[in-house]
Amino acid sequence: MFHSLHPNLKIRISINFIQKLTQTAIFPFMTIYFAQQFGVTLAGVLIVTTTVLSFIGSLYGGAWADRYGRKRVLVSGERLGFLSLGGMAICNSTFLSDPTLTFVFFLMNNIVNGIVTPANEAILIDDSTTDNRKFLYALSYWTLNISIVVGSIVGGFLFQAHLFDLLIGAALASLACMLMIRMRLNDTYRPKPSTTPLSWRGLCHGYAIVFRDRLFTIYLIAGVLTLSLELQLTHYLAIHFVDTFTTPQSLFGVSLDGTMLLGVLRSENTVLVLLFSFLVLKWTKPFNERSVLYTGVVLFSGGFALLLVSGSVVVMLIGTLVFTLGELLYVPIHQALLIGAVSVSLYGLIPPLLMAVVYITFGATAIWLYQKVYRSLFVQSMESEQVG
Repeated sequence: MFHSLHPNLKIRISINFIQKLTQTAIFPFMTIYFAQQFGVTLAGVLIVTTTVLSFIGSLYGGAWADRYGRKRVLVSGERLGFLSLGGMAICNSTFLSDPTLTFVFFLMNNIVNGIVTPANEAILIDDSTTDNRKFLYALSYWTLNISIVVGSIVGGFLFQAHLFDLLIGAALASLACMLMIRMRLNDTYRPKPSTTPLSWRGLCHGYAIVFRDRLFTIYLIAGVLTLSLELQLTHYLAIHFVDTFTTPQSLFGVSLDGTMLLGVLRSENTVLVLLFSFLVLKWTKPFNERSVLYTGVVLFSGGFALLLVSGSVVVMLIGTLVFTLGELLYVPIHQALLIGAVSVSLYGLIPPLLMAVVYITFGATAIWLYQKVYRSLFVQSMESEQVG
């Protein structure tokens, strides 16, 4: 089946693997870097700023990909990505150490990643067919998760002592991806000429229409509350691990500090998802969908809370198992962007035990909102049956 895929898809999957590996090895740990350099409050503000601007970039990126073509956006994005990663490396080298400039280049890279993401996704649609699309997304899912496992381990063990080397490697990988896209990717999409300028007002108007659907808005908020917990591994929890594990602990003979533990837990989560996603789907098939969803949210929020109430590596591994099982019990449709980043600023204000209560509250609120969605859907179903 792989050999029958369009050449663009093979290139895209290969590049996605490289990009995700390098990003996972560096960017989840940058929260720790900024917290150490600027303090947790300012670090939280910086991460929020990065997240918001990256999201805005993705909105424009989709429009640009449709207007100028996928390849043009991707080549320009990788060029800027290479420059930003190279800039971060220079700012953390033996002859220069500048955290402020590091953030500027970090912000630049995140905005660029937001811009090119829609073009990447569009290629998967443009060059696939209804017959091979399911296989394509399954293959993409597995390769991306494998890259997360490898990247998390590499970053966890090398970030603190070899940041410059990681950044140089990521910059070279970005350069290689740019050359591969430029020389081998054949853009099959032909953009339609348009003289209408892109405007932020026009983009906002389109999304405002979507948010007028009250049921969709409730569903979106519930999804954001639940999935924002997943970002805690690279935000509040990341700083908590570094502060808690000032003395490295041993796990199966391997000495782990806070940064290494973060890499190990991210890898555990990803491996468990890869191994058990299909099994959990099969096991839960006979059960009521609503019960599975609520159980998943409870385990998801409870597992994250467990990571905060113990300083034991073994308990944290169990907590990761619990929240991963919860993750597998519901379908993560939405991507939380803001709340996880805000929690970085809260680290200096909210102790871990209280933050654990916040996680559980998020889960409980999400269940309440999901109940409202189910009730609304039930009422709509009954009304349609009566009309019929």
